[in-house]
Amino acid sequence: MKKQFLYLLALVIVIWTGCKKEESFELGNTPAQGSLQSDVTGDCLPKTVNGIYAVNLALVPTSNTITVTVDVTRTGIYTITTDTVNGYFFRGVGTFTSLGANVVTLRGNGTPFAEGVNNFVVSFDGTQCDIQVTVLPEGSGPATFTLTGSPSCTTPVINGTYGKTIPLTAANTVVLNVNVTVAGTYNVTTTNVNGMIFSGTGTLATGAQTITLTGTGTPTTAGNNTIPVTAGSSTCSFVINVVDLITGTLGGSPGACTPVTVNGSYYNGFALDATNTIQIQITTTAGGPYNISTNTTNGFSFTGSGSVPAAGTHTVTLVGTGTPNATGAANFTVTFGTSTCTFSVNVNAGAEFTADCTSATVNGTYQAGQTLSSAVHTVDIVVNVTVLGPYNINTTATNGIVFSDAGTFSSLGAQTITLTGSGTPTAAGTFNIPMPGSTPCTFPLTCAAAPSIDWSFRIGTTTYQGSTFSADLIPSAPFTAFDYSGDNVAGDDCSFTLVDLAGGITNAEQYNTNTVTGNSGIFTFTDAAGTIDLEAQFGTGGGANIRFVITSHVIATQTIIGTFTGTAFDNVSGTIKTITGGTFTAVY
Repeated sequence: MKKQFLYLLALVIVIWTGCKKEESFELGNTPAQGSLQSDVTGDCLPKTVNGIYAVNLALVPTSNTITVTVDVTRTGIYTITTDTVNGYFFRGVGTFTSLGANVVTLRGNGTPFAEGVNNFVVSFDGTQCDIQVTVLPEGSGPATFTLTGSPSCTTPVINGTYGKTIPLTAANTVVLNVNVTVAGTYNVTTTNVNGMIFSGTGTLATGAQTITLTGTGTPTTAGNNTIPVTAGSSTCSFVINVVDLITGTLGGSPGACTPVTVNGSYYNGFALDATNTIQIQITTTAGGPYNISTNTTNGFSFTGSGSVPAAGTHTVTLVGTGTPNATGAANFTVTFGTSTCTFSVNVNAGAEFTADCTSATVNGTYQAGQTLSSAVHTVDIVVNVTVLGPYNINTTATNGIVFSDAGTFSSLGAQTITLTGSGTPTAAGTFNIPMPGSTPCTFPLTCAAAPSIDWSFRIGTTTYQGSTFSADLIPSAPFTAFDYSGDNVAGDDCSFTLVDLAGGITNAEQYNTNTVTGNSGIFTFTDAAGTIDLEAQFGTGGGANIRFVITSHVIATQTIIGTFTGTAFDNVSGTIKTITGGTFTAVY
């Protein structure tokens, strides 16, 4: 009973120190707001799945990704996650710096344990959408399939408008029917025909399936274009009809555009987004595709392409791109064939403010050589707003780091904003960070010297390491417990407790986390991003066991050195992770 009590006591110590460390990293930030974009069925847009998914094949976060679109209504930091399905999940963190439509990539983590189609629910700011991922059988490679139809592909579905000199977009796709005999992956690319290439990758189950090829490039001539497709030994072709651009007359030509509607806000130094559009009127003698553009003035311009269904008068939208570089009226000339008209856009100066650098509160710990985390390294500072409008603050790079924030001031007077840090400090010492504003000022920031590496281990090719937070040797005769907690500036936390039945933590002794009948232990590790939550202790199950070996214990200097390797259960992915090359040095 006493042995079990000491084991539970050690567990409480680990939990207590873990909670204490977690509290130290809960720092304030301004969260973004917005909504996930979906179609009428609730499926996410753009509903893109990248990478290969197969049973017992661990996901690679850089290649196993999904993309979703968020309509951002307030800039700031974001965390977008899915639920965990079939042993894996997707997650994305970052900072939105612009309003409107933003495409976000979520990285996959975990290992699928069963084949089939998995439906994930993506969540952000109270909104949700769905995305489906197909998991192939274990050991799957390239699929074996044939294209249906020869020489013409059977009932291809051609999406999008194809006009001479109009660049293809993600809307220009072709869906082809295939018959799959062996499930696996596909990678199909057509040859270049009239400036157009269609390609697609993905996974296929057996039976009658479809593949989607997305077009890129710009057709240079009008007419029917036969596009051949080859997959293995099968070949078929589909036809893309590229039509000539229609012409017509701009409303108000050759004078001021009439009518004209200017949408969005325009500020000097702020990049245009999806809200910055111009609506004008055209009159055509036929239906078909059009391509309309303006000149570039003061760093920005407008373009629009699409198709009108028939002859008549139509309202079309031109989308702005670029960044205004001057205040005041910017004059534009619209060109539609041989017809022209003019309009102007007023560019505002944006918000004006002064910063109170004496109010700056620096959050997080800064160390030379340690990359800053947007979730941890922030600065709260009071600014006095004298002119309303958007702001985009970037401090001058100092000692390798920058602090930034963007948003819109909607009220005058004193208010607190949060700057987010990025970069890697290059040296230790105290540095003055320049804060922009109507009256610039500076605030001090201290970087500590690079810490010693007291603990380190690998999962695959990824190394996790850091320094000691606390270490205690706890005697309770005839038993002894050694409790260790380590961390790093990024916010990763590594903790373990070793329980020695003989009363001493001595050289060459071993401790296993999967037993309480011999020298035992507990091991936990969490990363700051929340993608890994490892645990190895008696009762964990699943084959988890970390073995610690003491290589040195010098009582005179109160220093214990050791190694550890083995397996731990990951509570995030629901799988076993293998730990190699573990070492630790602790002074208690």
